[in-house]
Amino acid sequence: MSTAEETMKRIDERVTLLNDARENTGARYVLYWMQMFKRATHNHALNFAARAANERGLPLIVYEGLKYYYPWASDRLHTFILEGVEEKREEFERRGVRYIFYLQRDTSDPKQTVARLAQDAALVVTDDFPCFIIPGHNRRLVAQVGVPVYAVDSNGIIPLSAFDKEEFAARTIRPKIKKLLPRYEGDTVRGVSLKRRAPRLKVDCPETKVSASNIAALVAECDIDHGVPPSPVYHGGTRAGRARLRHFVRNILPRYDESRNDPSTDGVSRLSAYLHFGFLSAHEIAAAVREACVPQAAKDAYLEELIVRRELSYNFTRFNPAYASLDALPKWARLTMREHDGDPRPAVLEPERIEGAETYDELWDATQRELLRTGEIHNYARMLWGKRVIEWRETYEESFRLLEHLNNKYALDGRNPNSYAGILWCFGKHDRAWGPEREVFGKLRFMSSQSMARKFEARAYVEWTKSFPPLAAYEGKVAARAAHTAEALTRV
Repeated sequence: MSTAEETMKRIDERVTLLNDARENTGARYVLYWMQMFKRATHNHALNFAARAANERGLPLIVYEGLKYYYPWASDRLHTFILEGVEEKREEFERRGVRYIFYLQRDTSDPKQTVARLAQDAALVVTDDFPCFIIPGHNRRLVAQVGVPVYAVDSNGIIPLSAFDKEEFAARTIRPKIKKLLPRYEGDTVRGVSLKRRAPRLKVDCPETKVSASNIAALVAECDIDHGVPPSPVYHGGTRAGRARLRHFVRNILPRYDESRNDPSTDGVSRLSAYLHFGFLSAHEIAAAVREACVPQAAKDAYLEELIVRRELSYNFTRFNPAYASLDALPKWARLTMREHDGDPRPAVLEPERIEGAETYDELWDATQRELLRTGEIHNYARMLWGKRVIEWRETYEESFRLLEHLNNKYALDGRNPNSYAGILWCFGKHDRAWGPEREVFGKLRFMSSQSMARKFEARAYVEWTKSFPPLAAYEGKVAARAAHTAEALTRV
């Protein structure tokens, strides 16, 4: 056990004290570093910080930063995040919270802003997110500050601490969730009113003013990947997320159990990006679904995905440190891949050709085109998207790394427990062995474009993916893209 792990202390089922530092008795405020739960409501971390401020008679500062050097930073991801800033500022000001947003554009901009703010804080509260760069952020924060640091889990309906080990599959976690759910599903996560309001508290911290009119200019100033443009379909923020939620509940949910496997129609929620960036909480979505006047079968189908499948992926990344590698696979999957690693592939395609949706498989190209141009892939089509790449690279490791790169680079909902669990599902995670054995796949579940095309209007889906503007920097420019893709793959 590391020194950091030894000092961690569970305060309650959602709150962990990450260090043993003493509070700053001369503090001016309580600080909440908002990293992943980018919302002003239905937020356990925000509520914990507000209660801490009230107990100490202090105002609350909510700090949200966006740096230029996080992995896969791009115009698409930056824009989606920035689109949610102004509405939070308005809501926090109304509630008496001092909200600071800071965009670090390049190496010349100030750094260590959280540590600077922590100097005048009684304590720091931050988000407990089990994936991507957030665990590392929290470890570094503890090393940099001299006040207590609390990490709060507001990821899902059931706290991550409700489980003490990694669950093997949906069938093992489902009965446990069913038993726990009555205790948590009624939790509305109501906001906490501040006793001491100070929305304009003066602090020594750089700050960036964001509005709808200057987002494009701000993004253009950042040292990030400008070849991945903002999504023409999905826009960031809680308001946009709630608008999509209303559309889903009214127009899609009534037939969700029938429509969810048809990529040619608007038949799924398309809420994953809003969940990933924390603009919406699982509590809010689940409540809207439960209250809807629709058939129970439709509700059950969606809640299975929102709760059981999603909680399974968060459980996976919390308890399996190898979640971003093939080492996370079950023994049977690793064994069958070892046995078939030398099988000849039907075609070995260059990574840049795969990235540009320029293969010989029209339906697969449509799935990649949807990802390139919109920032998302339909849930059902995503399975084919991952499975086919296994056949197109010389090793399973190369296939996995390419899928990880493409998903994290282009998908708004990438860099997430669901994403890693979904990609690894293609290699046997949370699945079982299938027969008969096939070349390359062995006992892994096999999927083909031909079989999938028979299950929905494939032509309509292909044409729909062509209706969005192409990515000028990547599509149709294999040679120009080759060096960029190769360099990126060496970093993941």
